[in-house]
Formats: sequence, structure tokens, C-alpha cells
Amino acid sequence: MQINNVRDLDMAIATLESRKTVQEKLLKTQVNEIVESFKPKNLLKSAFKSATENGSTGGILLKAAGSIGTSVLGGKLLAGTGIFNKLAGTALNAGAANGLLNNKDKIMAWGKAIYQNLFKKKA
Repeated sequence: MQINNVRDLDMAIATLESRKTVQEKLLKTQVNEIVESFKPKNLLKSAFKSATENGSTGGILLKAAGSIGTSVLGGKLLAGTGIFNKLAGTALNAGAANGLLNNKDKIMAWGKAIYQNLFKKKA
């Protein structure tokens, strides 16, 4: 835009001021969205959502964490040096791993249901 007189200058200033106002509103909106996304509730929501998606690395990690948790809990419950405790611990580990693998779809559906119930937007 070429400015040849005071009227053109005033129009250019008005145009730039309106552009500045629009850009400020957009920037404030983006900052608010970023701040909202970093709230603990939304960080957990995002992490849980990515962990329960079918075929995701998070889903694999979720299964692994469940298996490890079951193994650790079983190890604590069956602590001891006897042959029975060792056999029971091995059976518990194998059963936990097998149960997780056989019920992957059910576990994922259960996780998604919990996610939707905990983080569903209220009307």
C-alpha cells in the first residue's frame, strides 16, 4: 500500500491496529490453550489416552507394566526360599503374562471406558 497523503496514512494505521488486535486475541487464545494443556489433569488425560490406543507403543507399555506389577506383587506375597514358593511364583508370573496377552482387547476396552468416565467433558 502506497501512502500519498494523510488520509492514506490514517487508513494504514487503522488497518495495522485492527490486525494487531486480531493477532493479540489469537495469541491469548493460543497461550490459554497451552496453559490448559499443561494442567495436571490434562497431562494425565493425554498420557492415558495415548497409552490405551490400539496398537500403540503405550498399549504395549501398559501391558508390560501390568505384568511387572503382578510379578512384583506375587513376589512379595510369596516371599520365601522353599520350592513351593518358587514354583508358585513362577506359575504366577506365567499366568499373569498369559492372562494379559489373552485378554488384551478386554483390558484395552476397560481402560478406554475408565478414561471416558474420568475425563468426559461435562455438558
